[in-house]
Amino acid sequence: MKKILLLVTAVILVMVIAITDIFKTAEISIPTKQEKYSRVLAISPALEEIALALLEPENIIAVTDYSRSSPNKLIATKASKVKNTITEKPSTEAIIALKPDIVLIPIVFTKAQADTLADCGFHVLPLDVPEGYEAIKQRISFIAKELCVEKQGQQLTEAMDKHMNETQKRLEKVKSPKVVAGYSINGVFGRKNGSFDNICKEAKAINGAGLFGLQRGEYLSKEQIIKLDPDVIICSAASVKSKLYKDVLEDPAFKEIKAIKNRRVVIAEDRYMSSSTQYFVEAVDHLSKLIYPEYS
Repeated sequence: MKKILLLVTAVILVMVIAITDIFKTAEISIPTKQEKYSRVLAISPALEEIALALLEPENIIAVTDYSRSSPNKLIATKASKVKNTITEKPSTEAIIALKPDIVLIPIVFTKAQADTLADCGFHVLPLDVPEGYEAIKQRISFIAKELCVEKQGQQLTEAMDKHMNETQKRLEKVKSPKVVAGYSINGVFGRKNGSFDNICKEAKAINGAGLFGLQRGEYLSKEQIIKLDPDVIICSAASVKSKLYKDVLEDPAFKEIKAIKNRRVVIAEDRYMSSSTQYFVEAVDHLSKLIYPEYS
């Protein structure tokens, strides 16, 4: 009987040792957060800009044509080295087919898709749209931490602060903020606390549309524009090619607006009319020079 008990005890001991070894092996093979991701997929051009700044092209699984043809040469050059192309609003099936090991995805319009990908077992990083300069930096730092490239994230935000400080120093002489109307191809836009509104704040200007309580996707009426009487009208480059731009300059109803009378209708590249990435500081710098050329 004692021999049987000893035999059973020995067998149990061997099994425990074997199971322990199995778990140790499993722990070694499970990817940890400290490892760098090699198949990163960022959904939306804005998140692509951040990913391309933080990672090497070979660590990104796909980018959009928007990034490949970006007017920003740095973005375009890095994007050209990424193997696959994906649409700006890819289907869930298209995302799954790429087999990313992490997906950065905005959840303003795609929360359901983010949830579906998570349910399928993908590592999903859902992200809100940041409102304001500090929120943008926090977003970049958060993404960098999740991608295990915190050093690159810190370098990027420090470069942003340096650029922003230089711009703010240049604008110290601004005592009376100018009222600005931002024209896109669809009309005067700029909801309060939206991207354009925050760019204007940092540029020491007042986003006129923000005074009217616009919601996302809304535009000022002609009567509201006349009532606003902006000091400066900033038109996106895309709007210049539209009938709307001609109407702004030639509409008799606008002839008494300060911006028209004083010939203060200026043109900015579309990418400077909105930004929620590291290029927010470039937008502030660029628009402030258009609004206050005397301090450029």
